[in-house]
Amino acid sequence: MAAPARSRHHGGVIPFPRAAAAFAAGCLLALAGLPARGQSPIGTLISQESRTTFTVEGAGARAMGLGGAFTAVADDATAVSFNPAGLAQLMDPEVSFVGRGLNQGVEYQDFQTTGQGRQLAVSDSLSTRTRFDPLFLSATAPVRVAGRNLVFQLSIQRAFALGESDRRDLEEMPLATGTGSPSHLNQAISQSGQIDLYSFALAYEVSQRILLGLAWNQWRGRWDLSSSASEVVGLTRTSLAFQQTNALDGTNFNLGLIWRWPTWSVGLVRRTGFHADYTFATGVQSDPALPHLPDGQPYETGLHWPASTSLGLAYRPGERWLLAADLTHTLWSTARYMSTRPALNGQSFFDFDKAGRTPDATDLHLGLEYLFLTAGNTVIPLRMGLSREPQPVVDAVTGSQRVMYSAAVGTGFKRGRYGVDVAYRYGWARRQTSQFLEIDQILDHQRATSIGTERITEHRLDLSFIVQFDRAPVERALRHLFVGD
Repeated sequence: MAAPARSRHHGGVIPFPRAAAAFAAGCLLALAGLPARGQSPIGTLISQESRTTFTVEGAGARAMGLGGAFTAVADDATAVSFNPAGLAQLMDPEVSFVGRGLNQGVEYQDFQTTGQGRQLAVSDSLSTRTRFDPLFLSATAPVRVAGRNLVFQLSIQRAFALGESDRRDLEEMPLATGTGSPSHLNQAISQSGQIDLYSFALAYEVSQRILLGLAWNQWRGRWDLSSSASEVVGLTRTSLAFQQTNALDGTNFNLGLIWRWPTWSVGLVRRTGFHADYTFATGVQSDPALPHLPDGQPYETGLHWPASTSLGLAYRPGERWLLAADLTHTLWSTARYMSTRPALNGQSFFDFDKAGRTPDATDLHLGLEYLFLTAGNTVIPLRMGLSREPQPVVDAVTGSQRVMYSAAVGTGFKRGRYGVDVAYRYGWARRQTSQFLEIDQILDHQRATSIGTERITEHRLDLSFIVQFDRAPVERALRHLFVGD
Protein backbone atom coordinates (compact mmCIF):
# COMPACT_ATOMS: atom_id res chain seq x y z
CA MET A 1 0.00 0.00 0.00
CA ALA A 2 2.80 2.30 -0.60
CA ALA A 3 2.94 5.33 -2.75
CA PRO A 4 6.49 6.64 -3.13
CA ALA A 5 7.19 10.11 -4.20
CA ARG A 6 8.43 10.62 -7.70
CA SER A 7 11.89 10.00 -6.63
CA ARG A 8 15.30 10.09 -8.14
CA HIS A 9 16.69 7.11 -6.41
CA HIS A 10 20.17 6.18 -5.42
CA GLY A 11 21.67 2.88 -6.51
CA GLY A 12 21.06 -0.32 -4.77
CA VAL A 13 17.52 -1.20 -3.92
CA ILE A 14 15.48 0.31 -1.19
CA PRO A 15 12.36 -1.74 -0.68
CA PHE A 16 10.17 1.15 -1.28
CA PRO A 17 7.16 -0.89 -2.40
CA ARG A 18 5.44 -1.23 0.92
CA ALA A 19 6.12 2.34 1.94
CA ALA A 20 4.54 4.13 -0.89
CA ALA A 21 1.46 4.68 1.13
CA ALA A 22 3.31 6.79 3.61
CA PHE A 23 3.89 9.43 0.97
CA ALA A 24 0.38 9.14 -0.38
CA ALA A 25 -1.01 9.78 3.06
CA GLY A 26 1.14 12.80 3.73
CA CYS A 27 0.02 14.36 0.45
CA LEU A 28 -3.58 13.48 1.24
CA LEU A 29 -3.47 15.50 4.44
CA ALA A 30 -1.73 18.43 2.80
CA LEU A 31 -4.14 18.59 -0.12
CA ALA A 32 -7.20 18.09 2.01
CA GLY A 33 -6.19 20.98 4.24
CA LEU A 34 -6.20 18.71 7.29
CA PRO A 35 -3.81 19.45 10.13
CA ALA A 36 -0.60 17.39 10.13
CA ARG A 37 0.36 17.55 13.79
CA GLY A 38 3.25 15.20 14.54
CA GLN A 39 2.52 11.88 12.91
CA SER A 40 -0.59 12.32 10.79
CA PRO A 41 -3.33 9.80 11.59
CA ILE A 42 -4.19 8.87 8.01
CA GLY A 43 -0.50 8.75 7.10
CA THR A 44 0.25 6.54 10.05
CA LEU A 45 -2.60 4.19 9.27
CA ILE A 46 -1.57 3.69 5.68
CA SER A 47 2.16 3.48 6.30
CA GLN A 48 1.86 1.01 9.18
CA GLU A 49 -0.53 -1.20 7.28
CA SER A 50 1.62 -1.30 4.17
CA ARG A 51 5.26 -0.59 4.90
CA THR A 52 7.79 -3.14 6.08
CA THR A 53 11.44 -2.70 5.12
CA PHE A 54 13.61 0.09 3.76
CA THR A 55 17.13 -1.11 3.05
CA VAL A 56 19.76 -0.37 0.43
CA GLU A 57 20.26 -3.71 -1.28
CA GLY A 58 21.28 -5.05 -4.65
CA ALA A 59 20.09 -7.95 -6.77
CA GLY A 60 21.83 -11.31 -7.02
CA ALA A 61 21.66 -14.83 -5.60
CA ARG A 62 25.40 -15.04 -4.87
CA ALA A 63 25.28 -11.79 -2.91
CA MET A 64 22.16 -12.83 -1.00
CA GLY A 65 23.79 -16.13 -0.07
CA LEU A 66 26.62 -14.06 1.45
CA GLY A 67 24.13 -12.13 3.55
CA GLY A 68 24.39 -9.11 1.22
CA ALA A 69 28.12 -8.63 1.96
CA PHE A 70 29.18 -8.00 -1.64
CA THR A 71 30.68 -4.48 -1.83
CA ALA A 72 34.31 -5.70 -1.81
CA VAL A 73 33.53 -8.89 -3.80
CA ALA A 74 31.23 -7.73 -6.66
CA ASP A 75 32.61 -10.20 -9.19
CA ASP A 76 29.54 -10.99 -11.26
CA ALA A 77 27.17 -8.98 -13.46
CA THR A 78 24.97 -7.91 -10.53
CA ALA A 79 27.94 -5.83 -9.29
CA VAL A 80 26.27 -2.74 -10.80
CA SER A 81 23.71 -2.80 -7.98
CA PHE A 82 26.36 -3.30 -5.26
CA ASN A 83 29.62 -1.79 -6.51
CA PRO A 84 30.00 -0.96 -10.22
CA ALA A 85 33.80 -1.09 -9.91
CA GLY A 86 33.50 -4.86 -9.61
CA LEU A 87 32.42 -5.13 -13.25
CA ALA A 88 36.08 -4.58 -14.23
CA GLN A 89 36.75 -8.12 -12.95
CA LEU A 90 34.59 -9.69 -15.69
CA MET A 91 36.82 -11.04 -18.46
CA ASP A 92 34.18 -12.46 -20.82
CA PRO A 93 30.98 -11.06 -22.36
CA GLU A 94 27.94 -12.40 -20.58
CA VAL A 95 24.21 -12.07 -20.13
CA SER A 96 22.59 -12.64 -16.75
CA PHE A 97 19.13 -12.97 -15.25
CA VAL A 98 17.94 -12.90 -11.63
CA GLY A 99 14.47 -13.82 -10.34
CA ARG A 100 13.05 -13.65 -6.83
CA GLY A 101 10.28 -15.45 -5.00
CA LEU A 102 8.97 -13.79 -1.85
CA ASN A 103 6.61 -14.85 0.91
CA GLN A 104 6.03 -12.20 3.55
CA GLY A 105 3.85 -12.12 6.64
CA VAL A 106 3.00 -9.25 8.99
CA GLU A 107 1.34 -10.35 12.23
CA TYR A 108 -0.27 -8.12 14.87
CA GLN A 109 -0.64 -9.66 18.32
CA ASP A 110 -2.05 -8.70 21.72
CA PHE A 111 -3.27 -5.24 20.69
CA GLN A 112 -5.40 -3.28 23.14
CA THR A 113 -7.28 -0.04 22.58
CA THR A 114 -7.61 2.37 25.52
CA GLY A 115 -8.89 5.90 26.03
CA GLN A 116 -12.21 7.76 26.22
CA GLY A 117 -13.21 5.57 29.14
CA ARG A 118 -12.74 2.39 27.10
CA GLN A 119 -10.44 -0.60 27.26
CA LEU A 120 -10.85 -3.00 24.33
CA ALA A 121 -8.98 -6.17 23.33
CA VAL A 122 -8.22 -6.42 19.59
CA SER A 123 -8.18 -9.80 17.91
CA ASP A 124 -4.86 -10.93 16.39
CA SER A 125 -4.42 -10.71 12.64
CA LEU A 126 -1.98 -11.90 10.00
CA SER A 127 -1.57 -10.58 6.45
CA THR A 128 0.60 -12.48 3.94
CA ARG A 129 1.62 -12.16 0.31
CA THR A 130 3.48 -14.45 -2.09
CA ARG A 131 4.90 -13.39 -5.45
CA PHE A 132 7.66 -14.02 -8.00
CA ASP A 133 9.31 -11.22 -9.98
CA PRO A 134 12.02 -10.89 -12.63
CA LEU A 135 14.60 -8.90 -10.70
CA PHE A 136 17.58 -8.22 -12.97
CA LEU A 137 18.61 -8.58 -16.63
CA SER A 138 21.96 -7.46 -18.03
CA ALA A 139 24.34 -7.62 -20.97
CA THR A 140 28.04 -7.10 -20.18
CA ALA A 141 30.99 -6.72 -22.55
CA PRO A 142 34.72 -6.17 -21.79
CA VAL A 143 37.37 -4.65 -24.06
CA ARG A 144 41.13 -4.08 -23.63
CA VAL A 145 42.23 -0.44 -23.46
CA ALA A 146 45.86 0.48 -22.76
CA GLY A 147 46.43 -3.10 -21.69
CA ARG A 148 43.68 -2.92 -19.06
CA ASN A 149 40.11 -4.20 -18.83
CA LEU A 150 37.31 -1.76 -19.70
CA VAL A 151 33.80 -3.13 -19.18
CA PHE A 152 30.46 -1.82 -20.50
CA GLN A 153 27.10 -2.94 -19.16
CA LEU A 154 23.43 -2.30 -19.87
CA SER A 155 20.95 -3.56 -17.28
CA ILE A 156 17.33 -3.42 -16.15
CA GLN A 157 16.45 -3.99 -12.52
CA ARG A 158 13.03 -4.35 -10.93
CA ALA A 159 13.76 -2.02 -8.04
CA PHE A 160 10.31 -2.28 -6.47
CA ALA A 161 7.58 -4.75 -7.34
CA LEU A 162 4.46 -2.92 -6.24
CA GLY A 163 1.83 -5.62 -6.61
CA GLU A 164 0.08 -6.85 -3.49
CA SER A 165 -3.28 -7.35 -1.85
CA ASP A 166 -3.98 -7.61 1.89
CA ARG A 167 -7.07 -7.70 4.07
CA ARG A 168 -7.50 -7.58 7.86
CA ASP A 169 -10.69 -8.32 9.79
CA LEU A 170 -10.49 -7.39 13.47
CA GLU A 171 -12.76 -7.48 16.48
CA GLU A 172 -12.53 -5.13 19.48
CA MET A 173 -14.14 -6.52 22.63
CA PRO A 174 -14.47 -4.78 26.03
CA LEU A 175 -12.02 -6.07 28.64
CA ALA A 176 -14.36 -5.07 31.46
CA THR A 177 -18.05 -4.32 31.86
CA GLY A 178 -18.92 -0.72 31.09
CA THR A 179 -15.72 0.09 29.22
CA GLY A 180 -17.24 0.34 25.76
CA SER A 181 -19.11 -1.47 23.00
CA PRO A 182 -17.64 -4.21 20.79
CA SER A 183 -16.74 -3.15 17.26
CA HIS A 184 -15.82 -4.83 14.00
CA LEU A 185 -12.93 -3.38 11.97
CA ASN A 186 -12.05 -4.12 8.35
CA GLN A 187 -8.97 -2.89 6.47
CA ALA A 188 -8.00 -3.72 2.89
CA ILE A 189 -5.30 -2.71 0.41
CA SER A 190 -4.64 -3.43 -3.26
CA GLN A 191 -1.71 -2.23 -5.35
CA SER A 192 -0.34 -2.93 -8.83
CA GLY A 193 2.64 -1.63 -10.81
CA GLN A 194 6.40 -1.36 -10.42
CA ILE A 195 9.45 0.91 -10.29
CA ASP A 196 12.19 -0.14 -12.71
CA LEU A 197 15.81 0.94 -12.93
CA TYR A 198 17.60 1.32 -16.27
CA SER A 199 21.38 1.53 -15.91
CA PHE A 200 24.43 2.14 -18.07
CA ALA A 201 27.70 1.30 -16.32
CA LEU A 202 31.41 1.60 -17.04
CA ALA A 203 34.23 -0.01 -15.06
CA TYR A 204 37.98 0.20 -15.62
CA GLU A 205 40.97 -1.70 -14.29
CA VAL A 206 43.18 1.32 -13.48
CA SER A 207 45.92 -0.97 -12.20
CA GLN A 208 46.25 -4.51 -10.99
CA ARG A 209 45.09 -3.33 -7.58
CA ILE A 210 42.65 -0.48 -8.32
CA LEU A 211 39.24 -0.83 -10.01
CA LEU A 212 36.90 2.11 -10.63
CA GLY A 213 33.24 2.06 -11.70
CA LEU A 214 30.39 4.43 -12.52
CA ALA A 215 26.71 3.63 -13.08
CA TRP A 216 24.12 6.09 -14.40
CA ASN A 217 20.64 5.09 -13.24
CA GLN A 218 17.31 6.16 -14.71
CA TRP A 219 14.32 5.38 -12.48
CA ARG A 220 10.80 5.00 -13.88
CA GLY A 221 7.73 3.94 -11.93
CA ARG A 222 4.00 3.68 -12.58
CA TRP A 223 1.58 2.17 -10.08
CA ASP A 224 -1.95 2.38 -8.67
CA LEU A 225 -3.12 1.77 -5.15
CA SER A 226 -6.38 1.68 -3.24
CA SER A 227 -7.16 1.14 0.42
CA SER A 228 -10.22 1.11 2.62
CA ALA A 229 -11.06 0.99 6.30
CA SER A 230 -14.43 0.52 7.96
CA GLU A 231 -15.73 0.26 11.53
CA VAL A 232 -19.09 -1.06 12.73
CA VAL A 233 -20.26 -0.39 16.29
CA GLY A 234 -23.79 -1.58 16.92
CA LEU A 235 -25.88 -0.24 14.04
CA THR A 236 -23.41 2.55 13.19
CA ARG A 237 -20.94 2.14 10.35
CA THR A 238 -18.07 4.52 9.50
CA SER A 239 -15.79 4.11 6.49
CA LEU A 240 -12.90 5.73 4.66
CA ALA A 241 -11.64 4.85 1.14
CA PHE A 242 -8.50 6.02 -0.65
CA GLN A 243 -7.36 5.70 -4.28
CA GLN A 244 -4.21 6.98 -5.95
CA THR A 245 -2.41 6.79 -9.30
CA ASN A 246 1.31 7.51 -9.29
CA ALA A 247 4.19 8.29 -11.67
CA LEU A 248 7.86 8.42 -10.72
CA ASP A 249 10.98 9.41 -12.70
CA GLY A 250 14.49 10.22 -11.51
CA THR A 251 18.24 9.95 -12.11
CA ASN A 252 21.27 9.27 -9.93
CA PHE A 253 24.79 7.80 -9.97
CA ASN A 254 26.65 4.98 -8.22
CA LEU A 255 30.39 5.60 -7.81
CA GLY A 256 32.51 2.59 -6.90
CA LEU A 257 36.08 1.67 -5.94
CA ILE A 258 37.74 -1.68 -5.24
CA TRP A 259 41.30 -1.89 -3.89
CA ARG A 260 42.46 -5.49 -4.08
CA TRP A 261 45.40 -7.56 -2.91
CA PRO A 262 46.05 -11.33 -3.25
CA THR A 263 44.25 -12.25 -0.02
CA TRP A 264 42.01 -9.26 0.73
CA SER A 265 40.11 -6.42 -0.93
CA VAL A 266 38.33 -3.25 0.14
CA GLY A 267 35.25 -1.84 -1.59
CA LEU A 268 33.72 1.64 -1.33
CA VAL A 269 30.48 2.85 -2.94
CA ARG A 270 28.73 6.21 -2.92
CA ARG A 271 25.13 6.31 -4.08
CA THR A 272 24.28 9.91 -4.76
CA GLY A 273 21.25 11.59 -3.28
CA PHE A 274 18.94 13.44 -5.61
CA HIS A 275 15.86 15.59 -6.00
CA ALA A 276 12.89 13.90 -7.63
CA ASP A 277 9.64 14.75 -9.35
CA TYR A 278 6.51 12.92 -8.34
CA THR A 279 3.07 13.10 -9.94
CA PHE A 280 -0.03 11.63 -8.35
CA ALA A 281 -3.81 11.89 -8.42
CA THR A 282 -5.69 11.15 -5.21
CA GLY A 283 -9.33 10.49 -4.44
CA VAL A 284 -10.86 10.03 -0.97
CA GLN A 285 -14.39 9.13 0.13
CA SER A 286 -15.70 9.00 3.68
CA ASP A 287 -18.98 8.02 5.29
CA PRO A 288 -20.15 10.19 6.96
CA ALA A 289 -18.99 12.60 4.26
CA LEU A 290 -16.28 15.17 4.96
CA PRO A 291 -15.77 18.39 2.96
CA HIS A 292 -12.57 19.43 1.15
CA LEU A 293 -11.23 15.96 0.42
CA PRO A 294 -9.01 15.37 -2.68
CA ASP A 295 -11.04 14.94 -5.87
CA GLY A 296 -8.63 12.97 -8.06
CA GLN A 297 -6.94 15.87 -9.87
CA PRO A 298 -3.23 15.32 -10.74
CA TYR A 299 -0.72 17.02 -8.47
CA GLU A 300 3.05 17.44 -8.84
CA THR A 301 5.55 17.79 -6.01
CA GLY A 302 9.16 16.89 -5.26
CA LEU A 303 11.19 14.72 -2.92
CA HIS A 304 14.78 14.83 -1.74
CA TRP A 305 16.02 11.25 -1.54
CA PRO A 306 19.06 10.58 0.68
CA ALA A 307 22.56 9.47 -0.27
CA SER A 308 24.14 6.33 1.11
CA THR A 309 27.69 5.01 1.50
CA SER A 310 28.86 1.38 1.67
CA LEU A 311 32.20 0.07 2.90
CA GLY A 312 33.12 -3.58 2.34
CA LEU A 313 35.98 -5.89 3.26
CA ALA A 314 36.70 -9.30 1.76
CA TYR A 315 39.35 -11.74 2.98
CA ARG A 316 40.50 -14.95 1.30
CA PRO A 317 42.46 -17.07 3.80
CA GLY A 318 42.76 -19.86 1.24
CA GLU A 319 42.06 -20.59 -2.43
CA ARG A 320 38.58 -21.90 -1.65
CA TRP A 321 37.57 -19.63 1.24
CA LEU A 322 35.98 -16.18 1.28
CA LEU A 323 34.95 -14.04 4.26
CA ALA A 324 33.09 -10.77 3.61
CA ALA A 325 31.62 -7.93 5.64
CA ASP A 326 29.74 -4.75 4.67
CA LEU A 327 28.56 -1.60 6.43
CA THR A 328 26.06 0.68 4.68
CA HIS A 329 25.07 4.06 6.13
CA THR A 330 21.96 5.81 4.77
CA LEU A 331 20.93 9.37 5.65
CA TRP A 332 17.23 8.60 6.05
CA SER A 333 16.69 11.73 8.17
CA THR A 334 17.22 13.88 5.04
CA ALA A 335 14.34 12.28 3.07
CA ARG A 336 11.96 15.25 2.82
CA TYR A 337 9.28 16.58 0.52
CA MET A 338 9.67 19.72 -1.60
CA SER A 339 6.34 21.35 -2.37
CA THR A 340 4.67 24.69 -2.94
CA ARG A 341 2.16 23.64 -0.28
CA PRO A 342 3.47 24.83 3.12
CA ALA A 343 1.73 21.94 4.91
CA LEU A 344 3.80 19.40 2.95
CA ASN A 345 7.04 21.23 2.16
CA GLY A 346 9.91 20.08 4.36
CA GLN A 347 8.03 17.20 5.96
CA SER A 348 9.87 13.94 6.58
CA PHE A 349 9.08 11.17 4.13
CA PHE A 350 8.71 8.71 7.00
CA ASP A 351 7.08 10.48 9.95
CA PHE A 352 5.36 13.52 8.36
CA ASP A 353 7.03 15.85 10.86
CA LYS A 354 9.14 18.86 9.91
CA ALA A 355 11.26 18.37 13.02
CA GLY A 356 11.45 14.66 12.30
CA ARG A 357 12.33 11.69 14.46
CA THR A 358 13.45 9.47 11.57
CA PRO A 359 16.94 8.12 12.35
CA ASP A 360 19.77 7.47 9.94
CA ALA A 361 20.62 3.77 9.68
CA THR A 362 23.75 1.64 9.46
CA ASP A 363 23.26 -1.89 8.09
CA LEU A 364 25.65 -4.76 8.84
CA HIS A 365 26.13 -7.73 6.49
CA LEU A 366 28.39 -10.77 7.02
CA GLY A 367 29.11 -13.64 4.63
CA LEU A 368 31.11 -16.86 4.26
CA GLU A 369 31.80 -18.94 1.13
CA TYR A 370 33.58 -22.26 0.52
CA LEU A 371 34.16 -23.75 -2.94
CA PHE A 372 33.99 -27.47 -3.77
CA LEU A 373 35.85 -28.49 -6.94
CA THR A 374 34.70 -31.64 -8.75
CA ALA A 375 36.63 -33.87 -11.13
CA GLY A 376 34.70 -32.44 -14.08
CA ASN A 377 35.92 -28.88 -13.40
CA THR A 378 32.57 -27.89 -11.93
CA VAL A 379 32.69 -25.42 -9.06
CA ILE A 380 30.00 -25.85 -6.37
CA PRO A 381 29.90 -23.14 -3.70
CA LEU A 382 28.44 -23.25 -0.20
CA ARG A 383 27.48 -19.85 1.24
CA MET A 384 26.11 -18.52 4.51
CA GLY A 385 25.27 -15.00 5.63
CA LEU A 386 23.80 -12.85 8.40
CA SER A 387 22.52 -9.28 8.40
CA ARG A 388 21.11 -6.60 10.70
CA GLU A 389 19.13 -3.82 9.02
CA PRO A 390 17.66 -1.01 11.16
CA GLN A 391 14.74 0.66 9.40
CA PRO A 392 13.87 4.38 9.31
CA VAL A 393 10.58 3.59 11.04
CA VAL A 394 10.14 4.69 14.67
CA ASP A 395 6.76 4.37 16.35
CA ALA A 396 5.34 7.70 17.56
CA VAL A 397 3.84 6.26 20.75
CA THR A 398 6.19 3.46 21.84
CA GLY A 399 9.41 4.94 20.41
CA SER A 400 10.35 1.48 19.10
CA GLN A 401 12.41 1.26 15.90
CA ARG A 402 11.91 -1.56 13.44
CA VAL A 403 15.06 -3.68 12.96
CA MET A 404 15.13 -6.53 10.44
CA TYR A 405 17.43 -9.51 11.04
CA SER A 406 18.12 -12.24 8.48
CA ALA A 407 20.04 -15.48 7.94
CA ALA A 408 20.83 -16.82 4.46
CA VAL A 409 22.26 -19.91 2.78
CA GLY A 410 23.20 -20.39 -0.86
CA THR A 411 24.78 -22.68 -3.41
CA GLY A 412 24.94 -23.23 -7.19
CA PHE A 413 27.41 -24.41 -9.81
CA LYS A 414 29.78 -23.00 -12.42
CA ARG A 415 30.83 -25.17 -15.35
CA GLY A 416 32.41 -23.75 -18.47
CA ARG A 417 30.43 -20.78 -19.72
CA TYR A 418 27.35 -21.49 -17.64
CA GLY A 419 26.60 -20.62 -14.04
CA VAL A 420 23.60 -20.93 -11.73
CA ASP A 421 23.27 -19.57 -8.18
CA VAL A 422 20.45 -20.02 -5.70
CA ALA A 423 19.99 -18.49 -2.23
CA TYR A 424 17.38 -18.66 0.51
CA ARG A 425 16.97 -15.95 3.14
CA TYR A 426 14.82 -15.93 6.26
CA GLY A 427 14.15 -12.52 7.80
CA TRP A 428 12.37 -11.46 10.97
CA ALA A 429 11.54 -8.42 13.11
CA ARG A 430 9.58 -7.80 16.30
CA ARG A 431 8.64 -4.58 18.11
CA GLN A 432 5.97 -2.84 20.17
CA THR A 433 3.97 -0.52 17.97
CA SER A 434 0.82 1.60 17.88
CA GLN A 435 -1.88 1.71 15.23
CA PHE A 436 -4.88 3.80 14.22
CA LEU A 437 -7.51 1.08 14.06
CA GLU A 438 -10.71 3.04 14.59
CA ILE A 439 -12.13 5.38 11.97
CA ASP A 440 -13.15 8.02 14.51
CA GLN A 441 -9.53 8.31 15.64
CA ILE A 442 -8.44 8.89 12.06
CA LEU A 443 -11.09 11.44 11.17
CA ASP A 444 -10.77 13.34 14.47
CA HIS A 445 -6.92 13.37 14.31
CA GLN A 446 -6.57 11.74 17.69
CA ARG A 447 -3.43 10.09 19.01
CA ALA A 448 -3.15 6.35 18.30
CA THR A 449 -4.54 4.41 21.25
CA SER A 450 -4.07 0.81 20.05
CA ILE A 451 -0.76 -0.75 21.14
CA GLY A 452 0.55 -4.28 20.67
CA THR A 453 3.24 -6.43 19.06
CA GLU A 454 4.20 -6.37 15.39
CA ARG A 455 5.97 -9.45 13.99
CA ILE A 456 7.36 -9.63 10.45
CA THR A 457 8.65 -12.76 8.72
CA GLU A 458 10.09 -13.02 5.21
CA HIS A 459 11.07 -16.00 3.07
CA ARG A 460 13.08 -15.12 -0.06
CA LEU A 461 14.40 -17.36 -2.80
CA ASP A 462 16.72 -15.82 -5.43
CA LEU A 463 17.84 -17.55 -8.64
CA SER A 464 20.64 -16.22 -10.89
CA PHE A 465 21.60 -17.48 -14.35
CA ILE A 466 24.76 -16.47 -16.24
CA VAL A 467 25.86 -17.37 -19.78
CA GLN A 468 29.27 -16.27 -21.06
CA PHE A 469 30.41 -15.85 -24.68
CA ASP A 470 33.65 -15.72 -26.65
CA ARG A 471 35.38 -12.42 -26.02
CA ALA A 472 37.10 -11.83 -29.37
CA PRO A 473 34.16 -10.83 -31.64
CA VAL A 474 32.53 -8.70 -28.96
CA GLU A 475 35.83 -6.95 -28.21
CA ARG A 476 36.38 -6.18 -31.90
CA ALA A 477 32.92 -4.64 -32.21
CA LEU A 478 33.29 -2.52 -29.07
CA ARG A 479 36.77 -1.36 -30.03
CA HIS A 480 35.43 -0.24 -33.41
CA LEU A 481 32.53 1.66 -31.80
CA PHE A 482 34.22 3.27 -28.81
CA VAL A 483 38.00 3.11 -29.19
CA GLY A 484 38.72 3.09 -32.92
CA ASP A 485 40.87 0.84 -35.03
